[in-house]
Amino acid sequence: MEYFFTQAQFDLLYGDSTDLVFFLIQKEHSFEYLFVNHSARLIFKENPIQSKLHEMVSASHCESIQTHYMQAINENKVITYQDFFLFSDLELVNETIVKPIITDSGTYILAITKEVSFQKEIEEKYLFMQSLLNMNVDPTIVVTNEGKIFDMNPKFEEVFGYRLKEWRGKHFLNLPFVPIKERSSVEHHFYSNLRGEGKSSVLVKRMKSTGDKGTFLVSYSPIMKNGENVAMYILLQEVTDEVVLKESLRNTRHVLESYKRAISKAAMVLMTNRKGYIEYVNELFEDISGNARKDIKGKHITVLQVDQYNDFQLKRMWRDVFKDKIWRGELRHRAVDGTFYWGDTTVIPLYNKQQNIENVLIIQFDITEKKNVMIELQSIEKTFNLITENTNDLIAITDENGYILYTSPSHCRILGFSKEDMANKKFSDMLPYPFQDTWDDDITKRVNEDDEIRLELQFVRKDESKLWTETSIVAVKNREHQDKLQHVIVSRDITERKNLEEHLTFMAYHDSLTQLPNRSFLMKAFPKLVHSAECKKTSIAVLYLDGDDFKSINDSYGHDVGDEFIRKFGEALLKNVRQQDLVARIGGDEFVIVLTDLCMDMDKRIELTNQIIHNIKSSLKKGWLIKQQAFHPTTSIGIVYFPECGNTIDELLKKADKALYEVKGMGKNQYLYYSE
Repeated sequence: MEYFFTQAQFDLLYGDSTDLVFFLIQKEHSFEYLFVNHSARLIFKENPIQSKLHEMVSASHCESIQTHYMQAINENKVITYQDFFLFSDLELVNETIVKPIITDSGTYILAITKEVSFQKEIEEKYLFMQSLLNMNVDPTIVVTNEGKIFDMNPKFEEVFGYRLKEWRGKHFLNLPFVPIKERSSVEHHFYSNLRGEGKSSVLVKRMKSTGDKGTFLVSYSPIMKNGENVAMYILLQEVTDEVVLKESLRNTRHVLESYKRAISKAAMVLMTNRKGYIEYVNELFEDISGNARKDIKGKHITVLQVDQYNDFQLKRMWRDVFKDKIWRGELRHRAVDGTFYWGDTTVIPLYNKQQNIENVLIIQFDITEKKNVMIELQSIEKTFNLITENTNDLIAITDENGYILYTSPSHCRILGFSKEDMANKKFSDMLPYPFQDTWDDDITKRVNEDDEIRLELQFVRKDESKLWTETSIVAVKNREHQDKLQHVIVSRDITERKNLEEHLTFMAYHDSLTQLPNRSFLMKAFPKLVHSAECKKTSIAVLYLDGDDFKSINDSYGHDVGDEFIRKFGEALLKNVRQQDLVARIGGDEFVIVLTDLCMDMDKRIELTNQIIHNIKSSLKKGWLIKQQAFHPTTSIGIVYFPECGNTIDELLKKADKALYEVKGMGKNQYLYYSE
């Protein structure tokens, strides 16, 4: 049996889809599988084609599925429902879109199932750092390496009376509590410490919010990133006199001891003598490296397995240490169990009273996970570049206002736009009206709130031709400005599929012989015509036409001539109605004409209807030639009016059919208005 939808067309539309796609035909009290795509085939133990629905799924699932299929058919509309995955123990939520297709050859179901469950993970490392800053009991301010204020804790705001929201992004030298005569000195201390050359602590006098002057010990601590000073952490401890200052220094030593204990918990610590023989390692070093303290104490540092490519760095490290320099770098080590671990390493020379190097202190923070992530990110970046350079998908990144930040080379190949063409332009500039307004006014606002938006989107190529795409839009945070969003837009060309879908939709609602609307179209369109008539306070006429002796055409001349005769008949009807009227073929030789926008005055309404019928009969009387054979057909017509004879197409057709039956009894080539 041939269907209006072929296997090749189905594979073109859905063969590569990751969604589960099923195409079935209604057979008596069940449904039979005609086509399924590759993703759907994998969920069945056996090939489901030409098998019934109840043969392939459990009874409970069959009942649920069949209920939704019948709902879509009875309501003649697309429905969507959710359930758990039917063929697995995994608790995944699925969403199924069911589309009924009712044609002369049968009733079909197109079902598309996709998984809609998801998980999210959010890491908030900055909040942890912010909490540490806020807990500090002394005024604290964080300044970028350009001197601009990045953060200040509540104590700073309380003591000096300045607010972060008013000063963020402004230069810290512009704070009023920095005397003009000290500006150059403060600037010198800041940039000297940024280079690692200045005094880490200085005494200054500053005006407090109370109007009193206070003496503060200002401490500068650089903030490092990738081996560079990117910011400065400035702590101001208030002191009143030398005694308090000494107490403060004792407290500072206590804090340093606390820092020492904290570092010992957070970092691997190893100390050697000046010749490199190990004198001390902490517990964290033992845990990560697998080297027991008792086994390596007194042995030379070379017993530790450092990755071979680090040899050059190790030699430079030891040379720098003995040149009175602190060495900083990343080293990879092999643990006792053979695994590798990375250490962010700082090597510090320690001096005796004679100012000679006596020991070497090595502090390592475990950055194995970070290093692996960086390697993975580099791999991802290479993969991204490889994909975007060679894919046929259109990949674009915009700011939250829609201005283009990046487009893949496929924009040039497929749309004809160069990077210069798209510079400083909005993404919506590539879209036709009305997609432009929809994009700017609706879509970009919704994507800021939702995780992802999927839609069918049309582009305009540089040569003005149109391209249909299936587009996905996701909002992501800007790495440099966390309060800003960027939109990642991925579009795939579906023009061929879209054209096929439009063709299939047309075939589902139109007669394949005459290309006129069919019964399904009439049923779908008539409620809208009724709504329009009620709003305009107008009437509708429904003309039920039946050809006189059309069956004899097929019997006498064959089906080819019979088909051409029906086409000619449909053309004659269409030619003699108005542009706003509807002509449909609902059976072999049965046609329906719907006349719209008729006035409510019965006499004028009948006059216009009679004139259209007269024009149709005159056209049929002229007839036409088919294979040198002349035909002059006639037709019988039953006529009803909305709203007098009913409100639904079924009711009106039933009464028009009664009038047509009466016409048949009266003879051929006549028409009759229905009367109660």
